[in-house]
Amino acid sequence: MKKTLAITSLLLSLFVSPVVLAETININTADVAALDSLDGIGEKKAEAIVAYRTEHGEFKTLEDLKEVSGIGDKLFDKIKDQVALSDADAAATDKTAKTTDAAKTDAPKADKAETAAEKTDAKADKTAVKDEKAEAADKVSDKAAVKADKS
Repeated sequence: MKKTLAITSLLLSLFVSPVVLAETININTADVAALDSLDGIGEKKAEAIVAYRTEHGEFKTLEDLKEVSGIGDKLFDKIKDQVALSDADAAATDKTAKTTDAAKTDAPKADKAETAAEKTDAKADKTAVKDEKAEAADKVSDKAAVKADKS
């Protein structure tokens, strides 16, 4: 029971971090601060994206970002998985990213969880053996004390 509980707890804790980190930004509604949080996008490029959107209207495709000054193929490739054209697309992308992240990490984390649980069980077993030895020693001491009292 302890082993199952330990494995379950460890697995749950390992899956929380990828879920928290995945976030997709809607480039048609994001402000400068939100855009600035993208990899490779600083304040100036974030301002350029907002200015471009204000002047030309909403982005029709993600590739339209390449029209913004300072955003080329390399930077676009770096951020394309972090952006979406609508809130619905962003939510769908977030769910896909969470599922993909969890699937990518399932096997190694399960192995680590099992190893950690096995170590915990081994420590518990050692402690149990020590407790049994201590109880046996106490019984021997008690028997010796009883014999001494009878004498």
